Amino acid sequence: MEQRVDVAMPPPYVSFSTFRTLREWLGDEGVPLRFDRSFWESKFSGSTGTQLVAALRFLGLLDREQPQQGMERMAEATTAEWRFLLAELLHDSYTAVPFDELPRATPAMVRGWFRAYPVDGHTLRKAISFFVSAAKEADLPMSNGVRKMAKGRPARQPAPPPQDRVEARRTQATSTDPRPVAATPAASVPGGSANQTVVSLESGGTVTLSVAVDLFQISESDRKFVLSLIDLTKGYATETVQSGG
Repeated sequence: MEQRVDVAMPPPYVSFSTFRTLREWLGDEGVPLRFDRSFWESKFSGSTGTQLVAALRFLGLLDREQPQQGMERMAEATTAEWRFLLAELLHDSYTAVPFDELPRATPAMVRGWFRAYPVDGHTLRKAISFFVSAAKEADLPMSNGVRKMAKGRPARQPAPPPQDRVEARRTQATSTDPRPVAATPAASVPGGSANQTVVSLESGGTVTLSVAVDLFQISESDRKFVLSLIDLTKGYATETVQSGG
């Protein structure tokens, strides 16, 4: 793949999980003739969309608003093809990174490489996190110290349907005298504050859900996941109280 960028351009600092969401979305929607705001604003917020555009340009997938061939390949790739393509994109784009040193590199060495780019402070940390997360997804060899510099979470497995979760709880319940739920009010999620709820299980034991996120900053997929956990907790509490009463 032709090398298109240099250290004069800031590297991606959007969440890599958001970038992964973009790839999945393009796979469903298809790549447009122009990747402009009228296309992506239906899926991403203004600030997130702007960061994604910058990431696509850095990786050589977008020229101004014109999608490049690599974007088509990214959207259509299988999991194995995506890892190969991503490795290729990283090697071609991160010209300041000596990839042959990654297997024995230290965190300080990585920070030194990234200081060649026009980023610093919190943006520098996010840029390194994106790179390390992408390198892990591409199966690039790197030291354990470097791997720990990624702040993102691995892709989660789909949750089972609600009826399957209810049936599983009923199967696991062994007590002949189910105890009603004792729970604090279900968690709310204001910007970044910690909220916690404790639910007593029918068969004994408790489950604690603690939420500390900023809904204005997390990705759309993360927001749906957090709210689904809260709804599931509230639904279980209501269901158990009714069945125990």
